[in-house]
Amino acid sequence: MDKPWKIALVLLGIFVAGALTGGAISVRIARKMFAARPGPEQWTPLQMKRLADRLELTPEQTTLLHPIVRRNMEELNRLRTYSFAETRSIVERMHREIVGTLTPEQRSKFEQMNKELRERALRFQPGRGPRPFGPGDGPRRFGPGSDRDRPMRERPPGDKPADRPADAPPPKPSGG
Repeated sequence: MDKPWKIALVLLGIFVAGALTGGAISVRIARKMFAARPGPEQWTPLQMKRLADRLELTPEQTTLLHPIVRRNMEELNRLRTYSFAETRSIVERMHREIVGTLTPEQRSKFEQMNKELRERALRFQPGRGPRPFGPGDGPRRFGPGSDRDRPMRERPPGDKPADRPADAPPPKPSGG
């Protein structure tokens, strides 16, 4: 073997090709799994099926458990919606604060960075339309408690799940 570097180069090429192929396959699988995950409207039936299958529930138990599971799954969905709205609000506030400190050239670059981030997110979430993310991105959808400029805080009294009926939405903030 007078040229061991050729062997090393071939092995390195095989390794890189395998890594790229594995990465591409992983991304495709992750996209499919993400797109196929159940929506909130499916949470109750899926949980009831899981309980019935694994615990061998009687018809009476199924009847008793269904409203419990439905009520709590609805509460989880409200909390999820509230959390997404809060997250979006904080990110938007951060972006406004960042933009306020940038030069016009930096603002342009920052807006381009955010545009690229949104495009990557849309590629990973097929079937979903564009979602506003940064300042000046058009109409936004906000959930309860999404006053964009208020500081982070603990939940107000009456907003803890134990303080309100299960079918009540989280209260709107009183002003800041």
